[in-house]
Amino acid sequence: MRQPSPAHLVLVVGFVFSSLCLAGCAGGRFTFRENNSASLQTVEADLEYARMQAENTREALEELVFADPPDLERAYRDFADKAASMNLVGERLVRHADGMEYQGSSYLVEPEKSVTECQFPRLSNTGRTKPLELGPAFDRIAAKAISVRRAYRAYESDLSNIRSILSTHQTTKGIEVVDIFIKKAAVDEENLTEALEQAQALVQDAEKAAATPLPDGGETR
Repeated sequence: MRQPSPAHLVLVVGFVFSSLCLAGCAGGRFTFRENNSASLQTVEADLEYARMQAENTREALEELVFADPPDLERAYRDFADKAASMNLVGERLVRHADGMEYQGSSYLVEPEKSVTECQFPRLSNTGRTKPLELGPAFDRIAAKAISVRRAYRAYESDLSNIRSILSTHQTTKGIEVVDIFIKKAAVDEENLTEALEQAQALVQDAEKAAATPLPDGGETR
């Protein structure tokens, strides 16, 4: 196989370098985070996605319960996929709750404002973050995030038990065996959805308050 010439490599590197720079200007300043943190927008997006995944998982579980024997294998695969997606976003919720509980208000950050023009933003360190000053609102959000974590852990345990048993017993008898976990999952999913909705409402209120300017033209923070 012919090796690329030095001139060709230079052109490729130059193209990648230019693409990164242009992508940075088009997409906003690159953010460097010195510790584990998240923005309110990220937290809200994860809460909304978790609500969607909880609904999808519930529907897949209901379909599995009422599936005819020939369809049990397909219904189980769909449920297992939905449960895996629920677990992925659930672990993000756990990370948010852990961050707020153990790091305090410094976990929630916002991009620092800068008048510097966009110039190779992805290769500079001008786009940093600073703690988001939420005042008493942070304590309410953190408390609800912990409630979400607790509700998710209960629901995740149900899903794990169901998947563990049905992974090798995709039969009507297997469905009967996990009936107790299915009923518990229905209750825990409802509790999780309620906690997610309450948490999302608190985050949205905080976002609105943070974006509302003070009468003197300043900002709430």
